[in-house]
Amino acid sequence: PSAARPAVPRGRRAATPPEGRPLQIIRETVRLIADHGFHAVRVQDIAKACETSTAAIHYHFPGRDDLLEAAARWCMDEDTARRAARIADAADAADELRQLIELQTPRTAQQRDQWSVWLDLWAEAARSTAVGRLHTEYYRQWRATVADVVRRGVAQGAFRTVDPEAAALHLTALIDGLAAQVLAGTPEGPGTRPDDMHAALLAHVDAALAAR
Repeated sequence: PSAARPAVPRGRRAATPPEGRPLQIIRETVRLIADHGFHAVRVQDIAKACETSTAAIHYHFPGRDDLLEAAARWCMDEDTARRAARIADAADAADELRQLIELQTPRTAQQRDQWSVWLDLWAEAARSTAVGRLHTEYYRQWRATVADVVRRGVAQGAFRTVDPEAAALHLTALIDGLAAQVLAGTPEGPGTRPDDMHAALLAHVDAALAAR
């Protein structure tokens, strides 16, 4: 959404960005979540992927929930950093929105993995777990960022006069729904393709936002 790091839920301190062995553990955890699902990932699986022991995993992350929450936070922070870098050189708000749409379209294996993790976190958010609350706060900030881009686009004359919050709600909902359809298929098989998703999103922006 923006260059800012997602807010930390009240009562928690911002964690130092992981590096070294903790970063390796987190990355493997994210990969395993994408492949097998949030609740199917065991500490033993992570230790095997890292070629280490479960004791070494617990040294850095005392409990499974601590590790899964750290993986979720890292995944979200990485996504935020990519968005900030992608829109840094955008010419105007309309270009920023196009860049955000491109970044949200799951074309690459990494993007598909990120979306797989994201969809799993939705289920956690519905259960109001610690990870779910983190996901909810992050999603609130993502939608607020889209609203801010729309608001600046209106001020620049690139977008027509609309309610930025409502426009962000509609666009992010469309992104989510289309991405879920893309992931339900295969990259080369039948179903919604990334190009179809991208074209539909641009068509929506043109129809609902672009100044006439």
